[in-house]
Amino acid sequence: MLKSLGTTFFKFFIAIAILGANVNCSDKGSPLEEDTSAAEEMETPVEEVEEPEDPTVPEDDTTPDETSGTAKIPADLMANCAQWKITYPDGTEDKTLCDEDNNEYFYVNEAKNGIVFRAPIRSTNNTTTNSTYIRSELRERTEDGTADIYWTTTGTHVVYVKQAFTQLPINKSHVVGTQIHGDKEAGIDDAMVLRLEDAHLFLSFNGNKLRTDVTIKTDYNLGTNHEVIFEVIDGKHYCYYSEDGDLKANYENGTATQYLVLDEGNAVLMDLDYDQSYFKIGNYTQSNSEKEGSDTDDPLNYGEVVVYDFFAKHF
Repeated sequence: MLKSLGTTFFKFFIAIAILGANVNCSDKGSPLEEDTSAAEEMETPVEEVEEPEDPTVPEDDTTPDETSGTAKIPADLMANCAQWKITYPDGTEDKTLCDEDNNEYFYVNEAKNGIVFRAPIRSTNNTTTNSTYIRSELRERTEDGTADIYWTTTGTHVVYVKQAFTQLPINKSHVVGTQIHGDKEAGIDDAMVLRLEDAHLFLSFNGNKLRTDVTIKTDYNLGTNHEVIFEVIDGKHYCYYSEDGDLKANYENGTATQYLVLDEGNAVLMDLDYDQSYFKIGNYTQSNSEKEGSDTDDPLNYGEVVVYDFFAKHF
C-alpha cells in the first residue's frame, strides 16, 4: 500500500515538473514574439522616411519666377527704367517710370519678383490714337529716355521678355504681349506680336496682312511662365519661345537654336524691310466696353500679364 502511494506520489511529482517545464517554454516564447514586434516597430520610421514627398513642392527645383523677390516699385525690376514709357487703360501716358509708384494698372506682384500689367474693362476707359482697344503697356524709347525711338529693320534688333498671361477678358478673351511695331502709314503696324486667344498662343503679323499666323501652342494655361525673344536681322524675323526657364542664358551663350519657332521647318518667319519700328512689352488687351457689353465694369473683367524680366538691344 505504501509502495503504491509512493509510486502515485512520484508520478504526480513528475507530472508537475513536466507541466512546469512546458510553462517555462511557453514563457520563453513570449520574448521572442516581443522581439519580432519590436523589430517591426523599428522598421516603421524607415518606411516613413522613404515615403515620397508631395510632388507639388519639388526639392531643389525652384525657378527665378517662383522665388520671392525684393522689388518695391516696378522700376526695381527694370534693367533701364529710362528706356521705356507706359500707356494706361485710361489713355494717360507716363514717361518717368524710374520714380513711378505702384498703381492699379502697373504694380509689383505679391511675390515682389514681377511687374503686373493690368487693363480692366471699364466704361471710363480711353484708347490711344489709331486703336479701339486698351492697354497697360511699355513703349520703347532711347536708352537715355530723351525721346521715342524709331529704328529700321537693318542691323540686329532683339527684345527678350520673361512673362505669363494671367487673365483674359470675359467675352473677347484676347490679349497681346510682346510686340514689334512698324510703320503704320506703310501698312506695317503690329509687324510681329505674341497673341493669346483663349488657349491659342500664336504669332500674328499685322492681323494676317503681312503673312499668316504661326501657332506656338494650342493649350496654353493662364499663368504659365515663358520666355520669348523677337529677333530681327536685316529684315529677317525670328522668334524663340521656351517654358524651360533657360532661354535667356542659352541665347546669350549662342546655344538657343532648339527654341526657335519654326514655320514648316523654316526659322525665318518673315523677311521684310521697314522703318519707324520699336518694341512694346506688357499688356495690350484686345477688347473694350463695346465688346464686353453688360460685363463692362465687372471687377473680374480685365486682361493681365505679369513680366518678370526683359531687355531690348540694338546692334
